[in-house]
Amino acid sequence: MSDRTAERVARNDATFREANEHIAERVETYRVHGLIPFICECAEESCTEIVRLTMDEYTRVRADGARFLNEHGHVAAAQQHARVVEEHERYTVVEKIGRAGEIARELDPRDGDSPNPARRGRN
Repeated sequence: MSDRTAERVARNDATFREANEHIAERVETYRVHGLIPFICECAEESCTEIVRLTMDEYTRVRADGARFLNEHGHVAAAQQHARVVEEHERYTVVEKIGRAGEIARELDPRDGDSPNPARRGRN
């Protein structure tokens, strides 16, 4: 495994999170219920795992801009830049820490102060 920098870990996870935000928008638009297939938001660039959550579960993960949903065991790809904060039957919640956590919060599309104008105010 290559040595990942805090910025690279946070940006990779944020890319997966942004894709999941698009999924969540469609789920709300079409009022989908039950388990929703989301993309694992781990730091492994080649990860293609699908993690199934209810919309309520996904919303709880997204309440903190430094938290990401992962397939079980995928926190290892973040090396020292993340820690497991919750374990569930179908998924794990990891929190980016240190500089990775700061960057993850800056890139959070639900943060009204996001530097990307296209992301501001999306709730």
